[in-house]
Amino acid sequence: MTLTLATRLRLAPHIRFRRFEDEGVAVDQSSAEAVVFNDVAARILELADGSRTLAETAGVIGEEFEAENDAIEADVLRFAGELIDAGLAVAS
Repeated sequence: MTLTLATRLRLAPHIRFRRFEDEGVAVDQSSAEAVVFNDVAARILELADGSRTLAETAGVIGEEFEAENDAIEADVLRFAGELIDAGLAVAS
C-alpha cells in the first residue's frame, strides 16, 4: 500500500501504547518487545486511532510543535511507513 496524506493510521491490534510525560512506549503483546518513542513520535502514536488522516495528524503536530507544515507532512509520512514496516501500525 502506498501511503498518502489521505491514509489513516491506527495501532496494530497486538500493540499497546502508553504515554509517560515526554516519551511513549509501545509494547508488542505477541513478543513482549517494547519500543520507546520521543515526544513527537509519541504524539503521532496517540493520534493514530484510525479516525484522522495523516494530513490531519501532520496539522496537529505542526500546531502543537510549531513546525513547518511541508516538513511535518513528509516526516509523518516517513514515520507512518516505518511504523507499518515494523508491524506497530496498520494503514487504511
